Amino acid sequence: MFIVLAVSLLLSWLLALTQDPAVLRRLTEQAMDIMRNSDNIFLVNTDWEAKTPTLTIDYSQPIARSVGLSRQDVALSLFSATGGIPVSVFYEGINSQTIYLKSIDKNGNPPASLENIPVFSMMPSLGELNKQTLQGLMTGAVTEEELLETALRTVPLSQASKGIKIVWEDPAVMRYNGQRAMKAQGNPVFGVSAEDARRSIISEIENIPLPEGYTMQWEGEYKASSQATHYLFRNLPLAIIIMIFILIMMFKDYKKPLIIFCCIPLIMVGVIIAMLLSGKTFGFVAIVGTLGLIGMMVKNGIVLMDEINLQITSGVEPIKALLDSVASRFRPVMMASLTTILGMIPLLSDSLFGPCAVTIMGGLLFGSVITLLIIPVLYAVFFKIK
Repeated sequence: MFIVLAVSLLLSWLLALTQDPAVLRRLTEQAMDIMRNSDNIFLVNTDWEAKTPTLTIDYSQPIARSVGLSRQDVALSLFSATGGIPVSVFYEGINSQTIYLKSIDKNGNPPASLENIPVFSMMPSLGELNKQTLQGLMTGAVTEEELLETALRTVPLSQASKGIKIVWEDPAVMRYNGQRAMKAQGNPVFGVSAEDARRSIISEIENIPLPEGYTMQWEGEYKASSQATHYLFRNLPLAIIIMIFILIMMFKDYKKPLIIFCCIPLIMVGVIIAMLLSGKTFGFVAIVGTLGLIGMMVKNGIVLMDEINLQITSGVEPIKALLDSVASRFRPVMMASLTTILGMIPLLSDSLFGPCAVTIMGGLLFGSVITLLIIPVLYAVFFKIK
């Protein structure tokens, strides 16, 4: 059995089963009740449709076989007495019309009772074609009409079955990885992210007792975020290596790129403070925002490092070059950061991109200040400037 909780604005709980759909419905209904009682979820539903009444013939194989009737014969005969068997098509101009073969009485009315509809065989019965019948044909005791009537005879449906009953069945059975599966799903209320809605019910959902052979799992946005995060971090080392290679080629030195990358983990100070103050959830979009901050911090580091190198190569005393570089680059770095931070304000109220906006705002504000303070200190340590 599986549990699924939702795509972007959809929460879903999926149960998969090896045998009984009734157990699936019972377990899913428990999950739906938990969702209905949550203030963070609304429009709770399931992906299975309601059961529908189905006309079922209790086919009796021994009886039907004794009169030469198969399941297909009974089904086609019942079809001819109800909707009709499509046998051909004719056209009225460009409009096609289907020709149906139906069983009706001499007055053109359908059978009054399904139990009495005539059931015919698709293949003529040759059970009566024996030695005695052949002798009767030769002597004239049996006519061809009588033999044909015997071969093409019909019997009432009641003689080929044990009866007709109405059974409530599922119109469609959903499957997950080849197993029967049912979802309990709903939407998070406006202003609440799917992850926050999931966390509000996760303990109750996972405490639902599952019978043997049943499992459950969370899907929807949770699964999509988990998979996306996996692919995101799978290529992150390669991106870091490329960035380091580019910085080494730019500065023609390994110490200066190392100084810049030593400042990158410090952006988490601003990210953590911003997330705690806003109360947002650190999910996939927040992770994307954090990774985007890496490029912004590298850019700020390059700007400051380039100014330091420019002043030192122009003959300025190293310690004075460090201080003057910070003073001269403080305004452009902070102004660039502030414009980005102000641009994130409209996204703060968005349930999906709000965490990303908070991450970028907090990480960029604190990260820019820390970068301007830490890079000169690390530069002095790495290059032994007293």
